[in-house]
Amino acid sequence: MTLKTSRQHLAAMKKLSLAELEDKLLEHQQLLNAIVKDSGMLLPRMLQAPALSEQCKTILTQALKSYAEKDYHHAARLFRQTALLGHSKAQYYLGLMFLKGQGLPASAKHAYCWLLLAAKQREDAALKLVKSLQQQLSETLVQQATELAAERYEYIEDRRMAVL
Repeated sequence: MTLKTSRQHLAAMKKLSLAELEDKLLEHQQLLNAIVKDSGMLLPRMLQAPALSEQCKTILTQALKSYAEKDYHHAARLFRQTALLGHSKAQYYLGLMFLKGQGLPASAKHAYCWLLLAAKQREDAALKLVKSLQQQLSETLVQQATELAAERYEYIEDRRMAVL
């Protein structure tokens, strides 16, 4: 969705009654849940391209080294780069860094987003954190983070399709 269509959509949403808005939100939540649920099977395909896989390994190694050296800002940049290629470990570490505020602003919303993407690829540590955060965060924040995860998933898939 472009910025222009997002604004048009927002303007249309402002005209809805509270009941209509709640119905729309429920409809969108169900759609997002279906997208995120199915993404667990689709994201691993991104790592099938050998060039991407090697690129991910190289960047991830650099990111882990920077993280170990407590150069969190550099590590976060590298984890993000690899996370946007669909790498579950990078998504997990990026989510963890957002959760702790290491090298970037602390954000439960962004942490949940990246951890959810990693969890959908069966990253066990991320799955545990998602379950824990789900109990601690408000329903609204979980929904916003889930929407962000769906948008990130779409971006990752579009990027993967452009490369393949």
